[in-house]
Parts: sequence; C-alpha cells; structure tokens
Amino acid sequence: MSFPRRIFLAGTGAAAAAAGLGVPPATTPTTPSADLHWLDGPPPAPSGSTWGVPWPRGQVAKDATFALATTDGASVPVQSWPLAYWPDGSLKWTAHATGAETPVTGAFRLSTGVPAAPRHPVVVSKSGDEIRLGNGVVDVRLAAHGPTPITSITRGGTVVGHDGRLTLLLQGQHDDANVVRRNEWVGYVTSATIEQAGPVRAVVKLTGRYRLPGDVRSVLPWTLRIYLGAGDEAIRLVHHFVWDADVDHDLIGGLGLQIAVPMAEEPHNRHIRFGTAAGGIWGEPVRVLTGLRRDPGSAVRAAQIAGTATPPVDQWSQQVRDGYRQLAVWNDFTLFQETANHFSVWKRTSAKASWLKHAGHGDRASGFGYVGSTSGGLAFGMSDFWQRFPRAVDVRGAAGDTATVTLWSWAPQAGAMDLRPYDTTAHGLDLSYEDVQPGFATPEGVVRSTEMWLWALDSTPTRDRVAQLPAEVSAQIVASPARYHEAGVFGRWSLPDRRTATLAAYEDGVDREVAFYAGQVDQREFYGFWHYGDVMHTYDADRHCWRYDVGGYAWDNAELGTDAALWYVFLRSGRPEVFRLARAMTQHVSEVDTHHSGRFAGLGSRHAVSHWGDGAKEARVGESFTKRFAYYLTADELLGDLIRSSLRADATLRSIDPLREVLPPQTQAPARVRIGPDWYALVSNWLTEWERTGDTRWRDRIVTGMRDIAAFPAGLFTGEAGGAVGFDPTTGHLVNFGRGDFDGGYNLAMAFCGEQILWEALDLFDVPEFRRTLLDFARYVQAPSAEKIARYGRDFNPQVFKTIYSRVTAWAGEQLADPTIRSRGWQQFTSDPSGQPWPAAVRVSGTAVPVPVDEIPTRGTSNPAGDFATFATNDFAQRTLAYISLLAIAPQEAP
Repeated sequence: MSFPRRIFLAGTGAAAAAAGLGVPPATTPTTPSADLHWLDGPPPAPSGSTWGVPWPRGQVAKDATFALATTDGASVPVQSWPLAYWPDGSLKWTAHATGAETPVTGAFRLSTGVPAAPRHPVVVSKSGDEIRLGNGVVDVRLAAHGPTPITSITRGGTVVGHDGRLTLLLQGQHDDANVVRRNEWVGYVTSATIEQAGPVRAVVKLTGRYRLPGDVRSVLPWTLRIYLGAGDEAIRLVHHFVWDADVDHDLIGGLGLQIAVPMAEEPHNRHIRFGTAAGGIWGEPVRVLTGLRRDPGSAVRAAQIAGTATPPVDQWSQQVRDGYRQLAVWNDFTLFQETANHFSVWKRTSAKASWLKHAGHGDRASGFGYVGSTSGGLAFGMSDFWQRFPRAVDVRGAAGDTATVTLWSWAPQAGAMDLRPYDTTAHGLDLSYEDVQPGFATPEGVVRSTEMWLWALDSTPTRDRVAQLPAEVSAQIVASPARYHEAGVFGRWSLPDRRTATLAAYEDGVDREVAFYAGQVDQREFYGFWHYGDVMHTYDADRHCWRYDVGGYAWDNAELGTDAALWYVFLRSGRPEVFRLARAMTQHVSEVDTHHSGRFAGLGSRHAVSHWGDGAKEARVGESFTKRFAYYLTADELLGDLIRSSLRADATLRSIDPLREVLPPQTQAPARVRIGPDWYALVSNWLTEWERTGDTRWRDRIVTGMRDIAAFPAGLFTGEAGGAVGFDPTTGHLVNFGRGDFDGGYNLAMAFCGEQILWEALDLFDVPEFRRTLLDFARYVQAPSAEKIARYGRDFNPQVFKTIYSRVTAWAGEQLADPTIRSRGWQQFTSDPSGQPWPAAVRVSGTAVPVPVDEIPTRGTSNPAGDFATFATNDFAQRTLAYISLLAIAPQEAP
C-alpha cells in the first residue's frame, strides 16, 4: 500500500484532536504560563507541594527558569527542574516544589521567569560522613554511613529527636510454631547522595541494607529519602525496601523507623497525641490529673486537655498537691491499627506491668500524632496508615528522660508477614485461570514503600493542629484538564463531551463506574500492606463477592490498563478522588506487582490470588507508559527510580521467555517476544528513558525494531501465538521466524495501551515505513473479509476483541481521512456488549451475604471462558480507554 505522507500526518497530535472537537487550537503566549490550583482545595495551613507541569512542544527552552505567583500577583518561592524533553530539546514536563512559605490561596500561575527567593532557604552541607540540612527553622543532621541515618533533628537550638534508625524484626519460624524468636536487624547506611540542595527543596538519598549486629549477612536493600522545604517545620521521609530474602525462613515480624525524643518537664506536662482519620484525637498526659477523687482545679484540668502547662503545683487544690506523686505515671503507649476498620490504644506503666489495651479504640487512625512536653517535642505521621494495615505507633519511655518513638510500617503486634504462596499445588489454567509454574510464585525483587513525616515543634500542638496534620502534608498542586490536554501529552485522549444523549450516557457511565470501584475498595476492604491500591479482577455473582480465591480471577494487577483508565479519567475530570485512586494503583503496580531485582527484574506478575503468584512474568505489567502519569504529575523520585528499573527487562528476557509455555524453544535469536504486548512494553520503557534524559540510544532502539517490523512481509500480522518474533536485547533488532503469519491470536497485542504507545512514539519521530505498517494493521484488523482478501489475497481471523480494537480501527480512518472507517471503529465499540456501560449497582442483603454489598446486576450467558453471570474489571478498563480515545480520534462520528 502506498499513501501520501500528508495523509499519515493528518490528525496526529493534540492540536488536531482539539480541532476535531471544535476547540480552537492553542496559541503560544508571549510568556509561557500555566494556571494551577490545589487538588483538594486550599489546605488548612501554609503547605508545600511538589508537582509536574506539561508544556506544548517547542514552547519552553530547555534552560528556562520559572516563577510562581498567586492570582493576585504575590510571588511564591519555587524550585524547578526538568522531567522530560521533546525531541527538539524543548521542555515537555517540568517539576516544581514549594515549601511552607506557600500561601493558602485558591490558585497560582506558573510562568517562565526568575523565581522569588524564600525567606528561609534550605541549605545543605556535607562534612565527612555528616550531611546537614537547615532552613532557619529546623536543622537536620544525617549520617552518610553507619547504623544511624538520622543523627539529630533540632529546632531553636533544642534537640527534639536523635538517633533515628531503621529497624527490622526478623524471625525464622511462622507464628504458629511452638517457639518464635525475633532478632532485631538494623538498617546500615552504605552510601548517600545529595539529590537537591535548595533553596526551596532539599533531597538526600540514603542507601543501605539491614544487618544483624555481629553477623556478616545482610538483607532487604533499602533507600531512605529525606526532604526538607523552605520554612518547613517537618521533614518528609520515603523509605522503601526490595525483597531478597527467603520466604520460608526470613519472616518480617516488624519494620519501622525508630527515633529518640528528649522529654522535659514533669510527667503531667508531657503529652501523647494520636489522630483519627475522622478528625478526632486521642490525647492524654503521662501523668493524668483529671478524673481524680479530688479536683485539682479547673485550670489544671483545662491545661491537661489542651496540652498546655498546668498552673504551678502550689496553685492546685491541697489534697491533689500533696498526693499527686502517688498517681500512676504512664510510660509506654501503643496505637495498633490491626485492620482497616479497627484500631486500639494501649498503655502501661512499665514492662513489669500489664497493658491496658482498652485505653482507646476506633475505626481508622490517621497515623499522625505527637510525643513531647508543653515546651516542645516531636510530631509524626505515616501516610496511608489504616489503608496499609497492620501498622502501629509505639512510644516507650515517656516517663523517663528520653522516649523512643517507633513508626511501624508493619506492626509487630500483627505477627509475621507471610509471603508464601497460598497453596502448595497449582489449580489449572483451564478452570481457575491460574498459571502457576515451579519457582515463579516468588516475591523476589518486589518493593514496598512507606511515607513518613517528622515535625520539630516548640510546644504541644493543639488538638486541631494534630487533626489537620495529614491535610498539611497531602496538599497537591495540579493543573486543569484543559491545560493537560492542550499540551499534547499521554497520547490521544479527549475531554468530556455531552453533545448527544448517547455521549451523555457514556459520560455518566464512566463517572458511575469509577465511583463504583472507589466504593468497592472501601466496601470490600481492598486494603492491607501488600494489597492497597489494587482491585479485584472478576466477580462471582453466585457468592456475591469478587473471586478473591480463584486463581487468575483474583487481584487485578492492573490487567488491561485499569491504572491507565483511571489516570485518563482524572486528566479529563480533575477529580481528587480519582487522583487518589489512580495514584494508589500506580504505587501498587510499580512496587508490588513488578520485580525490580533477581531472576525476573523488569518484569511484572499477571493477575493472581497472590500478587506475585502467577507464572506469567511479563514486561507489560512493569511497562513505563502507565507509570508515567503519576511520575510526571507528582515528580515522585522513588517512582522515577522504579520506572528506570523497568529497563532491566531487556536482559531478563534472555532467560524468561513469555512464550515458553506455548511454543517450543528457539535458537534463531537471543530472546523471543510477542510484538504486542511484549515489544510495545519495551518501547514504552525506552521512550520514557529517552524523553527523561535526551539520550538518543533509547530512541534508536525503537526505530530499529520499527524498521525490522516494516520489513516483515506480514507486518504487524507476523508470527505465531499472537506475534512471536526474535529479539536481541543488545541491539534491539527483531527477527522474523517465518512461521504463523496471519494465524490470529492478536487479541492482547494492543490491550495494554499498545496503540497509545505507538501513536505517541510516531508523534515524536517519524518512521514512514513503520507508520505505513501500523496503518495497514489498523485498517484491516477489523475489516470485512472482502477487504482483507482484496488487500492480502486471503481471508483470515485476527481473533481480536471488538472494544479493544475499536480505537485502532478509528485511527486508520482518521489517518486515511475516511469517515466510513472512522464510523466502523465506533460501530465495533457500540455493538460489543463489553462496550456498553454497566447499569447502576444494586444492593444485595439478607442471608445471601454477611453484610449488605453493592454489585452490578448481570444476566447469565454461555461464555465458554467462564465469565458467565458476572462482571469484570477488564471490561471497565477497556471500555473506558476505548471511549476516551475514540472521542479524541473520531469526534464527528460519535453517536
């Protein structure tokens, strides 16, 4: 086939998409700028934030600087750095950070210019093994080597925290053994890097491993990033570990950050505060003076509740003044979040006495609190506290000179973390959709992170302040949907469109189904240390529950682009609840579902009962395309590391063949992949690294593969088993095995955002021969038999799903300026039952379920795949992705 180049280029990019929707093309302003706002509305107090902004191609020079101001023109100190570049070298994404000097205002404008200087700039220095961060409010000292990462935290010359260390409780037996013995391992720092040195934001990355003192062995490599902003009272810490231990003999019994807090003043002026997710506070002094048989006086009681200094003892009532030293002094406190819906507070006077485990209770603790005296102390917090249960906060020694606070990301009170498979035998792909293979159901290389906060305070915070601490640190700045759209990033997607009743119904369906999943996360309690962020794959309408225990139907692991669907919904809506849902899923997939070291480095695990339990280890799970949304919107350094880790898939594919269970071994190439989704996933990894670094080696790997495919006689219809070809990880070349062309089984080729990956790549650089090959595939993959025969001299069945390939078909019509083919794309979508929005959920109650639940009403079918009388996340994800893409590509043909 031969098509004029102007036809291929027609309609590509965001400008054409906007024109198709009747939106005038964006004009380049004299001074490039972006309007911004708080995601959840203004925070309760001045708060810092880190976020990303996209820029249209060619608009902003790579060496540009940026200034931030409120909408009324007041300058706001900001620190900026590049995240990604367009092929011409101009900035594609930039990252920006503000500190606590950011005013509480409704909106901002970011523009090129000279940034304002902060009043309290961050200064970073290094002397020997000590790294020091200071901003005029807080001084933090870190160790570049050794067992104590955080040497001290000081405010106003007073140390409020010192000897901060990472602790790991490891045991060799499960808790059902007769004797369980735990050893305390310590996180030793082996290297330190100053990643940013201010003036608005400082970042230090510490790297190390856990060691048992006196033992040469080390386990669980970790990083700890420490952040301090201009004017901040708090430091932010992000810790993550990589699993490299033995699931049978190395059992995590506790994992946390421990720090010492000097305690001043009398016990009755020392206070413990724990917050709840609902905004409540559990707060008590170390020595309680309320509720006594004798009244100490209203001023004393009021001070105890408020956390302020009590009047001098000689002003108390005489009976209390004479006997208060006989009162109990509470030395130890624990807040334990044992499930997503229950926490308890314990306290005791000493290790020789019993715990009072009924000191307090509730459903969800915020994970934020305080320990110290009325003259100062340490506030603390952990994000996603109840969502990632079991978690805990321990305070020990509050009655002595020094208290110890431990923020447990895995609570010791919960027993050992069990990472073994859920069964010792496989249960069959045919019935349970489970692909278990010996040696593959392993967590080796998976990751989990914890975000923590430490405040250096000069007094006990008010109850209101403790309640608002989570909002202070979760404040997120974003741009508008129109701003993201006009920048031309993330491929082809549309803004909401309600021109017709049918489109309005689809828009309502998208909103309703996202709300349904958000409700299911809470109702079905998709929470837990390893689970939070994921949803389930397929529903069991007979049991009225998700198939949590049925092989590949259990955890979704973002199968078929669930994470991408949520991010596109956020981009076009700006809704904060969608942002939170999508970000949690990206964190989960990038950490729990992807292997970052070991035998499967760079690959991820297919959906399963245990997140890493399936034998299908594939590049599509760990691909960078779906992780870029969160990375570019938040500039999260850890996520950037994990995205770069996906590049390891190239070498891993030499030994882990995705088709090893389907086809016999081959010797024609170093590795074997399917063009889609395997090679497409690699393309997304290379494309991301290229745009982040400007290193053209990664672009050239993509071009090499594109030219190889274009030279194959069958193009993208090449290969048996859905596109099997040879792959050389060293050069990027693909090899045609000469078998199975046109045989079909291409249903998964585009199912993991393959079309978006290729569209975006071709929008960044032109490979005419591959563009023709892709168009050939898109034009005929859903074409009638007569058209395929006319083109290829034969008929064939690609065996693809109508909804998944509807946008590919419409794209062919767009490129060829053919409204008939564009309409065919919509027809494939609207005629597919999977393309229809689900009806509203119904409530199921009574004896059919333990507690009332919501589910989508279904009707039984004879589907031989076993998905009868049910609904599945695959349908939601692909329907959402198809609709949003179709509306961008063929808006005039929309129903």
